[in-house]
Amino acid sequence: MNAGVIDLQTPGHRTVQQDPYPWAVLHECFGDQGAAADLAAHFPAGGYTLRAGDAATGKGYSTYNLTLADRGEPAPEVRGLAPQWRSLVATLLGDDYRAWLARTMGTDLNGCTAHLRAVRYAQQGWIDPHTDRADKAVTQIWYFNPVWPPEWAGALRVLRSADPEDVAAEVRPLLGTSVLMRPSANSWHCVTPVAPGAPDRLTLLLHFVRPEPTEGGR
Repeated sequence: MNAGVIDLQTPGHRTVQQDPYPWAVLHECFGDQGAAADLAAHFPAGGYTLRAGDAATGKGYSTYNLTLADRGEPAPEVRGLAPQWRSLVATLLGDDYRAWLARTMGTDLNGCTAHLRAVRYAQQGWIDPHTDRADKAVTQIWYFNPVWPPEWAGALRVLRSADPEDVAAEVRPLLGTSVLMRPSANSWHCVTPVAPGAPDRLTLLLHFVRPEPTEGGR
């Protein structure tokens, strides 16, 4: 698939791991290096809201969030984004991308609504191990930092359990890298705290959410 600024034609991009649950890591998704650099340079800068949770409530986290689409509808803030970002948002909300994602992850996205937000992890920003809500059919995370050495921490950890050290794989948030997940009861993952002195960790988070059950449904 090649749509807008996204390039997912490489066969390896379609390889979905089954260990420890269905997930995939994609590389060089933007294809054109100029387009990738433009997206990184124009990552949404303002309008973020701090979201924080206490581990005592079930999941500790600290991130800054900007909604770009809710229930498949672009947020007003999208109009103020750079052209490449408007193109990216339109592509991710389009029918062709939904169909590609459904085929790749082997799940039905009919009736699901797309939710999209830009997320910044400041220094010490993190998310504890969690599995994502049960109503999420697919999760996709995109990364936009051109450089991210290991000493900055802030890696996504694909986990085998709720233990943050029970690591199946670790992914650094490098520009053009993306992670796909099919949420389930065992789809544990976390983000380690961003190190002091590191820049903001820049991500774009896409969820496809199943419709709410109708009255009498199961």
